[in-house]
Amino acid sequence: MSKPRHLTGVATAAALDGGPQRPLEWELLAHALEARERDDRPWLWFHLGARREALSYSGAYALARGWAAALFQAGVRAGDAVAIFQPNSPAFVGSFFGAQLLGATAVPLPWPVVPGGAPSLPMGAEAMLRVARARAVCAPPGTAAPLPVVAEPSRGPFVQNPQARRTAFIQFTSGSTGAPRGAEISQRAAMSSAFGMARALGLTADDVGVSWLPFFHDMGLVGVLLSSLSVGFAVHVLRPAEVLLHPRRWLELMSSERASLTVAPNFGYELLVRRGGAPDGLMLGWLRAALSGSEPVLRGTIDAFERRFEPAGLRRGAVLPVYGLAENTLGVSFTRPGELDADLQLDGRWVPAVGTPLEGTQVTVRRPDGARALEHEEGEIMVKGPSVMDGYVEEPEATAKAFDRGWLKTGDRGVIAKGQLHVTGRDKELVIKAGRKFHPADIEREVAQVVDTPPNGVAAFSVLREEQRGEELVVVVELKRDEAFDVARKVRAHLVDALGVTADRIELVKAGALPRTTSGKLRRAECAERFSVGGRA
Repeated sequence: MSKPRHLTGVATAAALDGGPQRPLEWELLAHALEARERDDRPWLWFHLGARREALSYSGAYALARGWAAALFQAGVRAGDAVAIFQPNSPAFVGSFFGAQLLGATAVPLPWPVVPGGAPSLPMGAEAMLRVARARAVCAPPGTAAPLPVVAEPSRGPFVQNPQARRTAFIQFTSGSTGAPRGAEISQRAAMSSAFGMARALGLTADDVGVSWLPFFHDMGLVGVLLSSLSVGFAVHVLRPAEVLLHPRRWLELMSSERASLTVAPNFGYELLVRRGGAPDGLMLGWLRAALSGSEPVLRGTIDAFERRFEPAGLRRGAVLPVYGLAENTLGVSFTRPGELDADLQLDGRWVPAVGTPLEGTQVTVRRPDGARALEHEEGEIMVKGPSVMDGYVEEPEATAKAFDRGWLKTGDRGVIAKGQLHVTGRDKELVIKAGRKFHPADIEREVAQVVDTPPNGVAAFSVLREEQRGEELVVVVELKRDEAFDVARKVRAHLVDALGVTADRIELVKAGALPRTTSGKLRRAECAERFSVGGRA
């Protein structure tokens, strides 16, 4: 692995400014699609196995009108909320933008990752529908729901009023450290985020994207669907389940379509390293931006992925660490193509830079007392800019706690050094052992190196033991198959050697047992609840 640069510098107040925001071409999602009403170029190619289906910009607009008519016939009016329960498909695009044409608010619901038969609403969906006050659900035929189900577009009339409601959509946060909350995203915030990310990457209509991220998630919705619409480039879309089962198809599609852009969480690239096969037969020289975000970005994964597929033309530096969160619609800071991303050495580990803020966005790091941290000093990341959410729907107290004098409190910890942001972890997830602080991702990464576990198959967290007057470090490991009896001993020994930390309890479970969010992130808080009681492995 190449050795990252160790950043050093003068201790000044830590703040980053993305500069002024340039004018937006459109401030409403509906207007962005309407502007391409006569554009017959393919926008989205939907791939399912050997089959693929093209949806042009003009076709998407016609489809959105059909869904808007069907929603209108179901009683949906401007100002209402509409739930979207669809896979990555033309139906999602049509129903989402159909709501925009009506002036309704779209509420994407998680679609199951695993392939199966007739879908049912996900766990917690009824609470989401109730909080959002949804009037209808756009879903496949046969879906059971507590609201009217709109299953297909219509040719009937409807009243178009895209400016009726400020809120474009409600993005329910993934809840990796708590209960999901609905972030209200305004029309302007949605377009600001889409344009900001596209401009940061220098994207044009000539780019070609490949993505398997679900459209119900902010990375898939804003980072893929809305960003491609804002610029006008084509995207080849896979379904998550297909990539998880056959990860090489992601690589083959990037190769055959000469993709210049792709995006995934860190575990996606780790999946390609482990199960993507050999570089033989692939051509990845066109890929100039492989974004990595949504979860901790690991230098080891970046280096392994770029080294593994370098014989296929993949250049070093193609993987770009980025940082964002649903409460800021999506993007906060991006590493730019061709930009040297320097890693920061912090507490004996290397933390990749996630670049600089998008245009119009400001970032600072705060100490616990609210004062601005110095460079190289860890604190809570604070964000201000045009993409920040309006608040959490129906939760005024949570909204008030999320802001401090106009700054969004992200709950993420970070360090600013040499003009770049480094994300180091989350406040709620820090593990403290013998007076030392550890980020769970570091412990999980080390365990995954010595155990044959699925991607994201290790969870580390601390549990308070009042009888011991301290915290207990618990490590839960998913096993792909029956392992030898000494797995726990091997894990403990490796953690001591690698990090100097002792795991108090190790739980070995079957693959799939760990609770995860709809986007695949570990729910560490729920893990702690499930495994807070039990014996040692």
